[in-house]
Amino acid sequence: MRCTLGIAMLCLAALAPSRVGADASVLIVQQGDALSTIAKGAGVSVEQIKHWNDLDGDMIRIGQKLVVRQAATRSRSGDGIDWTPPFDYGAPAPARTTQTKARIAARDPSSAVATQLSDDAAGGKKPRRGRTYRIQKGDTLTGIALRHHRTVGELLASNPGIRADRIFPGETIDIGAPRPEVVFKLERGDSLLAVANRYDVSPRDLSRWNGGLSHRDPRPGTNIRLYTRVPVSRSEAIGPTNRGRLESGVRLPSHRGYLIRSAARAYGTEETTRWIVQAFNSVDSKFKQRKVVRIHDISDRDGGKLRDHKSHQNGRDVDISYYQNECGPRGCRFDDFRASELDVARQWTLLEHWLRHGQAEMIFVDYRLQAKLYRYAKKKGVTKAQLDRWIQYPRGKYEPNGVIRHFPNHDDHLHVRFVCPYSDVSCRP
Repeated sequence: MRCTLGIAMLCLAALAPSRVGADASVLIVQQGDALSTIAKGAGVSVEQIKHWNDLDGDMIRIGQKLVVRQAATRSRSGDGIDWTPPFDYGAPAPARTTQTKARIAARDPSSAVATQLSDDAAGGKKPRRGRTYRIQKGDTLTGIALRHHRTVGELLASNPGIRADRIFPGETIDIGAPRPEVVFKLERGDSLLAVANRYDVSPRDLSRWNGGLSHRDPRPGTNIRLYTRVPVSRSEAIGPTNRGRLESGVRLPSHRGYLIRSAARAYGTEETTRWIVQAFNSVDSKFKQRKVVRIHDISDRDGGKLRDHKSHQNGRDVDISYYQNECGPRGCRFDDFRASELDVARQWTLLEHWLRHGQAEMIFVDYRLQAKLYRYAKKKGVTKAQLDRWIQYPRGKYEPNGVIRHFPNHDDHLHVRFVCPYSDVSCRP
């Protein structure tokens, strides 16, 4: 009887892949798995899994192989995921549906940028080619894919003669070049399904690459390791800020905390635009009463020379008016004002966000205003070591150290130069 059941299960496993095509993965049931959790993690329904595997009931067993269509492939034809960004990056949003939506709350998942690349990927090294692997006793295609940072679908595509459920010791298969490693930090409201779709991987692969990862309640701040060929950022700062250009520039979105003078001159890298928005979100969350500043220029859409500026050429520079005690309906003005009129609390909140996150390469602030910022930050508990790294004051306006430093003609506005995005290998400080 047991023999008969075993043969029947093998027949079902052999038939299942043909029902769903080459975009399917064969998953091995682990302890604690249930059809409901597997379906939720893969972004499919229980009924679909039962149909693909000819299951009559909900009973599954440890070690059983299940065919599951990859959620990343399904998303291309529309799966009800709301990709609409929290702010408009200038790209048209896909049509919405009435289905339940999995969205990334704090950023646009269609252009979300990871926090880190592997050394090889960041250094621009060419991937290794033509790698092969000899199958060992006890190997599964899933395990081979996991060890070599591939997906089961990729291995099946590069080895037409093999099947996911039928590999034999001694066979040599092409495992190709590994995908670059990316580290993605989850933010509040992030969905693993949305992350998987953004980077064209399956939720199941995310679980394999990150042991103990919870699909139900991923914690904000968790670093997710994944392997993908999808670009982590579509924009690129090329060259230095005074002799550079910008590729695939992103226009700064509108925000209740600032007014943009010219939309045509408000293009930056994805990182620049996101970091600006995040800093103003930080100010908004701290102060109930709204106060608006003015943003004059970042870069042209394609970078290059910008009228009235020597820099602002590769999407990393931005001019912003200072927060002042009294600001008109058109925002805090770009005019000279007394140091006593600086709204130091709001100004420090904005600058501290970029400083603490290591996002600013330098910030030009008039030396007379640095004194107020320095004393306020010290009063708020910023250590002397941090102040020495962050602010030029009180060492004199010609002291070369400090992210915040004096530069002529910045008494009516501040100038922020953001760091080179880690993925922009042609960017120059």
